Amino acid sequence: MNSYKPFFLLSVMKILSITLENIRSYTFQEITFPSGSILLSGDVGSGKSSILLALDFALFGLRTGSLSGSSLLRNGTSKGSVELHFEIDHVPVVIKRHLRRTGTSVSQEPGYLILHNAHYDLSPLELKDRVLHLLHYPKEFLTKNRSLIYLYTVYTPQEEMKHILLSDTESRLEILRKVFGIDKYKRIKDNAKIFVSYLKGRRKELAGRIADLSEKQDMYTEKEHLTRDLHKQIQVFDQEIRTLISLLKKEEEAYLLVQERVKEFHALKNTLDITYLHLMHKKQRKEEISLQFLALQENISKFEKEIQEIPHVDPSLLQENEAAIHSLNLSLREKNAKLGALHNRMHTAEETQKNIQTFDICPLCKQQVTKHHVQEVIRTEQIKCEQIRKEINLLMNEIAMTEERVLSLTQDVQNLRKSLALLDSLTVKKTYSEEKKLLLHTLQQELRHLEDEITQLTQEERTLQEKIHLMKDVEVVLEQHVRKKEEHFEQQKNLELQKNTVETQLHALEIQLKELAREIQKKLEDKQELLRWTSLQDWIEHTFVEMMGVIEKHILSKVHTDFNHFFQKWFSLLIEEDYINIRLDEEFSPLIEQNGHIIDYSYLSGGEKTAAALAYRLALNQVINLLMSVIKTRDLLILDEPTDGFSENQIDHMRTILKELGLGQVIIVSHESKIETFVDHVIHVRKDHHITEITSP
Repeated sequence: MNSYKPFFLLSVMKILSITLENIRSYTFQEITFPSGSILLSGDVGSGKSSILLALDFALFGLRTGSLSGSSLLRNGTSKGSVELHFEIDHVPVVIKRHLRRTGTSVSQEPGYLILHNAHYDLSPLELKDRVLHLLHYPKEFLTKNRSLIYLYTVYTPQEEMKHILLSDTESRLEILRKVFGIDKYKRIKDNAKIFVSYLKGRRKELAGRIADLSEKQDMYTEKEHLTRDLHKQIQVFDQEIRTLISLLKKEEEAYLLVQERVKEFHALKNTLDITYLHLMHKKQRKEEISLQFLALQENISKFEKEIQEIPHVDPSLLQENEAAIHSLNLSLREKNAKLGALHNRMHTAEETQKNIQTFDICPLCKQQVTKHHVQEVIRTEQIKCEQIRKEINLLMNEIAMTEERVLSLTQDVQNLRKSLALLDSLTVKKTYSEEKKLLLHTLQQELRHLEDEITQLTQEERTLQEKIHLMKDVEVVLEQHVRKKEEHFEQQKNLELQKNTVETQLHALEIQLKELAREIQKKLEDKQELLRWTSLQDWIEHTFVEMMGVIEKHILSKVHTDFNHFFQKWFSLLIEEDYINIRLDEEFSPLIEQNGHIIDYSYLSGGEKTAAALAYRLALNQVINLLMSVIKTRDLLILDEPTDGFSENQIDHMRTILKELGLGQVIIVSHESKIETFVDHVIHVRKDHHITEITSP
């Protein structure tokens, strides 16, 4: 046995342990996997294959059609899990996945990954992506259901390998192309045909684009000639416009000179108007002052006559009369008060005379009233009344005399006040007369000044009229220059309009030329691109596709040679009889020759079929590992019931197979006890009352 192991096999994947919780017949079980060959031993249905399914689930999760949650989760439980410990390049990795029953279905739940002591909580799909990355499995080899690399290099159920052998040629080749990665060449050729079809469409499109290239080039040449003609027209217009601008400049200079004289002319007219207005104003002012002077003279004469008759009045006499009136009024108030008191006494005496005759008791002396007493009282009161009347008459005479005196003095006071008011009025008129005399003197001076100004303004007016008469034609000359300027300007404007029209045409032509140039350039580029596409199409159709076919055939031939070699090698180790030989035909179908005759696979015995399937499986494993040397599962192999139908002698040959493989870790699932004699480790699996347990490490 060759014990040499290549260097690239030293850094690979190694399974350390797996823990199952509520997975099929397992309630809770941790299983440790040492290095070397390991046999999972137990009766049929004891739960050996469940470990392999749990390993598959831990790595890749559930897959529709091949691994369902309901087939993994233990009946009667609501949740379960698988935790896998393994190494990749001596780096520990832990993956844990969870299952949960919800109603009638079982689904995956988020799990976790531990790598480099870092914990990552991940969804099922994220876990699968991480595993593919860790194992260096290309994603294109991951089908919707499972990983083809893992299926045909690590763990292939024996029945599935028999299914490949019994499949039709086309299906088998399709599977093997995918497994070997050769199908990419077919895809490349198919894609090349699609691309060629695209190129043809692209060429047709480009040919359509450049169909009018010659027409566009002729149009460009024609418009280019027209552009040159328009440029010449613009040059002629520019020359004529420059000539008119020169004439306009000269006319403008003459116009400015005349305009200065016109301004002077208008300034003289304005000055004349102002002088005339000043003269009129001065004359009007002279007339107004003359009238005012005459009126003042009349007023002064009148005032002087009035103030000659000013009366003499003593103001102290007014004060003496007013004081006397005040004293007499005070005396009147006293006399009237006294008169009122006398009237009250008279009334009281009369009331006493009337009332005494009705009293029995005198209200004064409180004695019995007698007739004599009544007469005495009446007589006494009558005397009082007579005396009071005399006093009243005397007092009334005094009051009448006093009132007459007050009336006389009041009349005197009024006359005095009128005299004083007249005196004040005449005094004011005298003062006013003096002021008017001063104003009259001022008006005389202003009249003399106005006469001087009127004389001066009259002379200025005459001088201005003479100057204006001399410049009367200057506005006519200015108008002539204006007309000439307008004529030249109109000519310039017409020329510029014509020039602008030509420039607009030129601009439009230049835009068209630029657009045509862009179109022609684009069509020339399209023409070059058409040549490139034509060349590329020719290369793809006649060189690239053929080259891919040659490469595919070469690789397929190399794969076929290696595959056939390994297939014959492993089959010959399992079947030593000389009467039967086996090889692969061109479609990788087993070609079996027995006693010189080609027979069908279905005519083989059970052990021979198993041997052929196992040899095919091992050959496929080696070829894939050679083609994909970067995958991390090269040193791991799982064989599920590889000896089904083997004779004792064929089982013995498995010892040689294991030594020839020289793998770091081989897990064999079998109920054949003889295998225990030549494997490195045995794990016994036993089921009791629907619960599986590991009875030995």
